[in-house]
Amino acid sequence: MGDNSLISVVMRVMASSTDASHQRKISATSPYQEIEKYLNLDKDDFWYQDDWWQFGINQNGDIVGFVLPVIFTGCAKDGKEEGTIYDIGVLPQYRGHGFANDLLSQGTRTLQEVGVWRVFCDTWVGNERMISAFKRIGYQQYAEPRECPV
Repeated sequence: MGDNSLISVVMRVMASSTDASHQRKISATSPYQEIEKYLNLDKDDFWYQDDWWQFGINQNGDIVGFVLPVIFTGCAKDGKEEGTIYDIGVLPQYRGHGFANDLLSQGTRTLQEVGVWRVFCDTWVGNERMISAFKRIGYQQYAEPRECPV
């Protein structure tokens, strides 16, 4: 997937997000560069194959969102690594139609296919829709929601 397309979709999703860290990125002097930096950040801490980062496409061929699964380095257990959904988002006009479930399921399947021992997800404590999506596809909540400084 082209970097420019990915950055553009991520920027559009973040512009409508209630997540404080997303809002900071989108309100930066140069939001495009801020999101590009975010997507390229911490590559020493995780790895992925380019085709893991996917767009969600509806029946009309429109991009509806994205999912960015990665594998963290240094979190191995019994020779298998830990995966996470680094980021996921659905464009505002497509929310409420199950696309988050589809994207989350696809990102999870991608990580399972490469043999991770666990897929870890987190979200902003106030993002009830994403928490519900995690639960709908079978994720378990292991910790109480809490605010953490970013």
